[in-house]
Formats: sequence, C-alpha cells, structure tokens
Amino acid sequence: MNRILVMAAIITIFASCSDREPGIPLPGIEAKGALIAEGIIYDVIIIPSSEEDEWEMEKLRGYNGAAMIDTFFEAIYDRSIQVFDYHTGEPLGPGDVRQMENQDGFERYKIGKIQFTENWYFNSSNLQIEKEIISIVPGYESRTSDGMLIGYKAAFRLDLKKLPETD
Repeated sequence: MNRILVMAAIITIFASCSDREPGIPLPGIEAKGALIAEGIIYDVIIIPSSEEDEWEMEKLRGYNGAAMIDTFFEAIYDRSIQVFDYHTGEPLGPGDVRQMENQDGFERYKIGKIQFTENWYFNSSNLQIEKEIISIVPGYESRTSDGMLIGYKAAFRLDLKKLPETD
C-alpha cells in the first residue's frame, strides 16, 4: 500500500513540474480533443421567414454570408470544387448546377437554410469545443404564390472534407 502511495506522489510531483502552458495538450494527445459527435446534422436558418420575428432577426444580426454563397457557385463553375446531388449522391457538374439556377423558384438570394454535417471535438483540458464541418447543403426557399414559406429544397451537397489541399 505504501509503495502505491509513494508512486502516486512521485507521479503527481512530476506531472506538476511541467513547463507546459495551461490549455496546451500533452504530447500525443490530439489537440482537437475527444470526438463527442460524429456526423451530427443540423440546420441553420439564414433568412428569417418574417422580418417581424425579432428573435430570428437578432440571431442573424451578425450573418453576412451572401459572398460565401456566391463563392461556392463560382468555385463550382470554375471546377475548383465538386458538388453532389443531395438525394442520390451522384456528382453534379457545372452544367447541372447552372441548369438548377435557371429553374423557376431557384435564386441564390433565396438560399435561406444551410444544413451542416459536422464532427464535434471536446478538449477537456481547456474546455473548448471544436467543430469540423464535413459537408454543407444549401437550401433554397419554397413559397406559396402569396409569399408564405412552405419549406426549403436542397440545392446540392458540398463535401468540405474532400476539397483539395491548398498551400
């Protein structure tokens, strides 16, 4: 029993005598932390269904994603990224996406929802959660003739984990 206490004391002393800054993981421990959610899927509404909904307007106060949406489409058209049909998983080419954009009811500025698929990591040493985005599905609004929001239609799936590495 005494040997166990002595060993525990020695380990505690050595562990506390470290030049490591708090929050910096020990060597061999992945900086991201423990995987706590794998492939979690959730939606974010980026255009409120009504400007009269103060809470929805407040939640989106800091959102300025129109440039991001335009960049996605530009990257599709110049073949920098590959997108996939949301339902079948089949690759879509620039012509397919252009045809989609030419359909009645589809307009970039009507992309009102983004569905994310992510992995979440929790680092218990610094209490940080890191989100790793796996894919994004933009959804465009579908409305009745009098303007009432019916729901959202998936445009395509963009797999961010499959993007080519950049320098």
